[in-house]
Amino acid sequence: MKTSRFLLLPLAAALSQVWAAPVAEETAELSPVTVTGTQQQKANTVKFNPKATLQPLPAGDGADLLQSVPNMSIIRKGGSSGDPLFRGLGGSRLAINADDQFVYGGCSNRMDPPTSYIHPSTFDEVVVTKGPQTVTQGMGLISGSVHFVRKDPTFHEQPYSFNGSTTLGSSGRRDASFEAGAGGKYGYARLNVSHNESDDYKDGAGNRVHSNFKRDGQMVQLGVTPTENTTIAGTYERSRGKAAYADRMMDGSKFDRDAWNVRISQRHLTPWFSELELRYGKSEIDHVMDTYSLRPVTMMMGKRAMNPKRNTDTGNLKAVFDWDNLNLQTGIDYMRDKRVERMEGNGEGYRHKPYNPDQSFKHWGGFAEATWQRTDNQKWVAGIRRDNVTGVYDPYPDTDPAKRQTYRLTSGFARLEQIYGNAKYYAGFGIAQRAPDYWERNRDEDLKKETNRQIDAGMIWNKGNLHLAASLFAGKIRDYILIEQHMMHHGGHGHVMTIARNIDATRFGGELEAKWQFAPSWSISSNLAYTRGKNTTDNLPLAQTPPLEWNNTLAFDNGKFSAGALWKLVAKQNRYAKGQGNIIGQDIGASAGFGVLSVNTGWKFNKYATLQGGVDNVFNKTYAEFVSRSGGFVDPAAGIKTTRVNEPGRTAWLRLQAKF
Repeated sequence: MKTSRFLLLPLAAALSQVWAAPVAEETAELSPVTVTGTQQQKANTVKFNPKATLQPLPAGDGADLLQSVPNMSIIRKGGSSGDPLFRGLGGSRLAINADDQFVYGGCSNRMDPPTSYIHPSTFDEVVVTKGPQTVTQGMGLISGSVHFVRKDPTFHEQPYSFNGSTTLGSSGRRDASFEAGAGGKYGYARLNVSHNESDDYKDGAGNRVHSNFKRDGQMVQLGVTPTENTTIAGTYERSRGKAAYADRMMDGSKFDRDAWNVRISQRHLTPWFSELELRYGKSEIDHVMDTYSLRPVTMMMGKRAMNPKRNTDTGNLKAVFDWDNLNLQTGIDYMRDKRVERMEGNGEGYRHKPYNPDQSFKHWGGFAEATWQRTDNQKWVAGIRRDNVTGVYDPYPDTDPAKRQTYRLTSGFARLEQIYGNAKYYAGFGIAQRAPDYWERNRDEDLKKETNRQIDAGMIWNKGNLHLAASLFAGKIRDYILIEQHMMHHGGHGHVMTIARNIDATRFGGELEAKWQFAPSWSISSNLAYTRGKNTTDNLPLAQTPPLEWNNTLAFDNGKFSAGALWKLVAKQNRYAKGQGNIIGQDIGASAGFGVLSVNTGWKFNKYATLQGGVDNVFNKTYAEFVSRSGGFVDPAAGIKTTRVNEPGRTAWLRLQAKF
């Protein structure tokens, strides 16, 4: 496969973006278009189909998938397991919810963020909520939430379904995902198997980046539907993986997750009692990071390993009521989270050692969210929730006052949505509170809870072949938890110490997007995203805030053939606070701007199958994102280092999809 073939696409019209077309609901036939982004069609919400093809290279995990969302940044560590930030905030400030279960990683250094255990092909929809504009997705929506959704499958037209894809790409990239289902009036079964792997990729300068990975996942779901309004479903998920990292001296040699959940749903209990749903699930993370499985052993590091294990129980009970023009969702949710760890210090092994207790958390929350359709053109939405979070340092004696901390949290919002002609306008105010998480409490025992007060407003306009949308926000965060590195000197030697402290911060920004279908089968799209933050306590820029980004896409799709080009432009970032940041990483310094062109094409060669291909970073640009981690040992064997972890150079890929 030569790059020049892809450049023969209708590149003449190559100016465009990542937000090519709204993702349609799945139908019996496979859409031939290569989707290169998402569009906002609802107030403060972006929805898209995770099974659709996305450019850059089709997603291997949850973080890869989220790259297509405007103002979503990914902190790169290697070839997988990136950490997502929305509007410059990530970690526990961006709630990640998969099938109504909270997902947490086990690593004390964020090797395994929640999205590293999420296989996109096993989900039916992704819902991104911007800002504190819902209370149904758990506590602490300082930045927003990402909800990976599984829907009940339907088998009205035929008693079976199949959806599969396989991808081949540069640097030994090999992906495959197959989902099969069968069902009828009284129940269903669904099975998904996925595999993702890659060798080390090379950056635009030809440097090998220590980034190889391998991931396997399986999901089986069984559902019983004794009546048309009753569903009893159980799901089991299994994930196994390993990944090399360019940003640190250790690799992840084991990423194991086993999880199950059960759901009981009863709909239409009365004309006004629409649904009662109970969910309960358990998840276990078993993770190993070491200095020897995926890289040569060095004299400086020797043979070291850490083996954390994290067990999380989650449950929620939700009721939905409908009266004429009023909808009410109310419920309670529960989480119990416990982490233990064992270590290997000098090649003596760790498997024979007992686990030592670390931290544990218990959380109870209650919420109510109402939607009032006041008129055909006006809607009010409001919600409130209360949470009680208790964090415990398990090794501490009961007499230690620092052993147990309890945080009482209150969050809420109100939003007005108004339609005038072809436009919908909305404005809302939200408050979100968050307790310090495991990683932050590791740095300081006496942190205060965060409180974000934020205004969100926007407009969505559709007329004929033109779509316009704007989403703006401004907020003030009190007691923002800042992670900061300090150089400590002792006995003539220096070492870096990482601490946490509370500050105050302000933020504003938003997203602007447009799409114009200027001719039959042709469309052009553009998206602009910007966030600006300030640490008002220190009078510095708020660290880890990405620069201005502008994406443009040109797309052609006549129902059989498709082609597109994505032009990504990112401005330089001179606003930084060196050594300050979050639980994922700290600012390194200024970053240069860059522009990257990617192209794709597709052929729907029969009713059920589509062949797609593309080249990312066509001109083999050497670049790194501002929010990237430090480079560390990019090539441990050769000792090559970079300031940041560079993004992949020219990458070609080919994907075959089939659905029936």
